[in-house]
Amino acid sequence: MKSINLVYLLTVVSGLFFNFNIHAEEEISGAEVINNNCARCHNARSLNEFSIPEWSVIMPHMREKAHLTGQETEAVMQFITTVLEPTNGNINSSKPNIKVEDGEALYKKFGCQGCHSLNRVGGKVGPELDKVIDAKGEAFFKQKLLNPQFNNSTSPMPRMPLNEEQIKSIARYIKNN
Repeated sequence: MKSINLVYLLTVVSGLFFNFNIHAEEEISGAEVINNNCARCHNARSLNEFSIPEWSVIMPHMREKAHLTGQETEAVMQFITTVLEPTNGNINSSKPNIKVEDGEALYKKFGCQGCHSLNRVGGKVGPELDKVIDAKGEAFFKQKLLNPQFNNSTSPMPRMPLNEEQIKSIARYIKNN
């Protein structure tokens, strides 16, 4: 009986430790936190409605109301800062291993999966991206990333600080998946 209890206890403790390590190593996407939490109560709204200093006041209040962890709150602020602060096309400043040609890395860095799905994986706030380029063309896709409200003035999609080469890389990634 004691050996069964000891095996059970070790299994439970190992499971807790193993699960803790998985969560500790996962990178939290601010865009996904917004999609999975903020979008439940708020209509999809543009991040541009507030400045970064205003967001830094809003987020601690929202952390409490939405029961966000400190890591989730920080991930949202990092995403907001990425979107609202121009980078002059230099995405390599925060992650030197990201190459401009790497559309998948750009797709993840700018949190596209937080609002859009690709191959049924990702958010639901924005439209699925699987066939968008085939259906609407690369010119539409480029224009949407350069000026998200060009075809819909109420679109909550933020303007991402992307240059033309980065947009082409993301388009290639989407088309090839």
